[in-house]
Amino acid sequence: MTIDFLRSASAAALLAGCLIAAPLSAQQAPVEETEAADSGSMDPSPVTANPSSAEEQAARESANQSQLEMQRAQLRSNAENQAEYDARRSSYESQMQLYENTVESRARAEAEYAQIKQLYDAIHAQWEADVAACNAGNRKRCAQTPPPPAPQ
Repeated sequence: MTIDFLRSASAAALLAGCLIAAPLSAQQAPVEETEAADSGSMDPSPVTANPSSAEEQAARESANQSQLEMQRAQLRSNAENQAEYDARRSSYESQMQLYENTVESRARAEAEYAQIKQLYDAIHAQWEADVAACNAGNRKRCAQTPPPPAPQ
């Protein structure tokens, strides 16, 4: 903000405070008017009659330039912070996607393993039953002896 704007804003706030406070003080006790009523004079205002000196204008311009430089530095800092945030957010989202893919892949592998184990357990149980039947005398369930290798 510029100094001129701050001065006008402060003056407006002070005037508003006076306008609000005037009716309250009028109700509490009568106040004598110390200021003369507006005479309707067309004389120039004190600011117009006594314009800023070159030093005051230079100081104001210097302050405004300083404020402008600080604003630009803040905008650069904000842009750098936003870029860093965007990069970190992108990295986080990539890591989360990789994690989700890993979890899904592991779930598929575990399901496939469970199917293979179930099939293996069924084959092993059948083999144990065949061995038990063979030992009990049921020769049809005994393992066949492999044929001898052919001479070469």
